Amino acid sequence: MSSQPQLSHLPKREARANGPPPMRDTSATDRPIASRRTLRPWLVGALLAALAVLIFVVGSRWQREAGLDGTASRATLRLAEVGIGDVMRELNAQGRVIAAASPTLYSPAPGVVSYRVQAGDSVKEGDLLAQVDSPALANELQQEQASFGQREGDLARAVIAARQKALANQQGVELARVDLLAAEREWRRAEDSFRRKQVINEIDYEKARDELARARLRHKQAEEQARLDVELAAYEKQGLERELERQKLRVDELQRKVDGLSVRSPVTGMVGSLALAQTSAVIAQQPLLTVVDLTRFAVEVEVPESYADEIGLELPVQIRIGAEDFPGVVTAIAPEVIDNQVKVRLRFAGEAPANLRQNQRLTARIQLENRPGVLSVERGAFVDADQGRSAFVVEGDTARRVPVRIGAVGLERVEIVDGLVAGDRIIVSDTRDFQHQQTLLLTD
Repeated sequence: MSSQPQLSHLPKREARANGPPPMRDTSATDRPIASRRTLRPWLVGALLAALAVLIFVVGSRWQREAGLDGTASRATLRLAEVGIGDVMRELNAQGRVIAAASPTLYSPAPGVVSYRVQAGDSVKEGDLLAQVDSPALANELQQEQASFGQREGDLARAVIAARQKALANQQGVELARVDLLAAEREWRRAEDSFRRKQVINEIDYEKARDELARARLRHKQAEEQARLDVELAAYEKQGLERELERQKLRVDELQRKVDGLSVRSPVTGMVGSLALAQTSAVIAQQPLLTVVDLTRFAVEVEVPESYADEIGLELPVQIRIGAEDFPGVVTAIAPEVIDNQVKVRLRFAGEAPANLRQNQRLTARIQLENRPGVLSVERGAFVDADQGRSAFVVEGDTARRVPVRIGAVGLERVEIVDGLVAGDRIIVSDTRDFQHQQTLLLTD
């Protein structure tokens, strides 16, 4: 047996008494361990408070949503405030610039036309545009002028004859007066001889008295005949003067037609179109050409048939040309409807803008109605969503549908007749997606 002591069989205390056991190396398995930090109390409190607020907000929103019909994002809605403002009902219409005057010139008589201009030529008022050669009209004018000269001669002869007649009547009156004076003398002599001197018999006395009566009658008839002849001459002269005036009117009318054979421009502008070829035969009142007046312009727009009854003459209009507005008024409304449109003519209230061109496109706003100082709100698609019978009033984070009644609907504002008050904020954007909801929750 070996003399080395068997330590493994000794009690532990004896082994420790005999000496420490050999140390084992653990460097190969050692790892550094970070030291743990203790959470600060205030951070724990803040986290708990935030969690409580979140639970409260979520709980409150859940509680509110539980009593609402739907939700909507504020970012997708447009809000406006109800207030006092002017509501103007206007109608936008497309139109074009037209010449206010574009007369068509006609042939005054049958003949052959010779044009002096071409289509597109610029002309001034009074310029010769065409000449119509009409021999028949010229011959008729000469005949009527001859008739006029004949009637002038008839009138002159009638005047001379009336003067001659008046002179003869005057002579007859004077002779009758002389005979009357002689008869009066004979009567006085016969009466003196018969009454005082008794030198003549009664038969001679009666004869002298009869001669005096005849002389008085002839003198009276001569004066009356002279007066009647003067009146007759006056009537005959008046009739001849009227005939002469009537003949003069005929001559003047024919002269006007002959002068009208030289067709002249009634306005300053441009020749629009020629109706016929050069040296064409024409009949009376046949169109020859048109002239466009470039100094006066009007605007012609087309409006829907549904607005035709609301448009009246002298309604104010804003005519937009480019980026500028010009005031105008309605001057004419077409009586017929073409393709569900009614043509309306406008004119500029003041000076027309410079550099206008015929057929230039533009827009016009016709003011149908103006309601100043009424309860109104900005116009939006909510008017069409429920036909203007309701609106959502915003109160904080909720919107509540209320019945409303709207009046005039303008391009920018809508009149509120009933259901809202000044200061209310409503949703003016399209609310057709919420047509079955009465209350909404507005989310950010």
